[in-house]
Amino acid sequence: MEKTMEVQKPTGSTISRVLTRIGGVLLAPESTYQQVIANKISFWEPLIVVLLLVGVQTAIIASFCYRVIAAIEESLTSITGAIPLGLFSFFAAIVFMGAILVTLAMWVLLALIAHIIARHVFKGQGSFGQLMKLYGYSTIPCSLQILGLTLFGINWVLWPILVFFHVVALFWIVILMSIAVKQNYNIDAGKAFIASFVGPMTVWLIITGVLWAWVWFTISSFTGGFI
Repeated sequence: MEKTMEVQKPTGSTISRVLTRIGGVLLAPESTYQQVIANKISFWEPLIVVLLLVGVQTAIIASFCYRVIAAIEESLTSITGAIPLGLFSFFAAIVFMGAILVTLAMWVLLALIAHIIARHVFKGQGSFGQLMKLYGYSTIPCSLQILGLTLFGINWVLWPILVFFHVVALFWIVILMSIAVKQNYNIDAGKAFIASFVGPMTVWLIITGVLWAWVWFTISSFTGGFI
């Protein structure tokens, strides 16, 4: 008789279940992703996680920029007079909304590329919507970046810790995305890594190369060509 995997039903409050999934993504991503797929978690949960992470990071960076601009304004007050900083609030709001839109666009694009490769190239079984959910949880290591930004704000000499946390977070996210593709499409780890990292990087390099070529030929047309 074949054994079927028993899926544990979620217990406790909504907040405790969310925190459990967040901790599970960091410590036991494979089993956590399996539970997310089996329990059909709502798309709103990973979306809120992504928005919170991006929002906090953007807010911290905006506060840094405000402090720098305020210091420059104060040092130039004796020369130029008082400069209103109200415009900065408007600019910060635009940057905040832009960061959210760019993050959402990258979320969709990365998942779409991975879905096309895993489903149509490697013939895996899985849905794009489910991968979007798993990719949302895969951004949880960005909390390390938030910690690094906070420490950097407390004392700027801690910038090596900021760089270290950013590098660790990026590697961690790549690993979690590979695991997400592996679990969602039931393919091996090598194919999952190609779909989640190699494929998007190849597309990025192609787009970058096309843009650089376009800039090169545009400048060349105005300067009469390069020798």
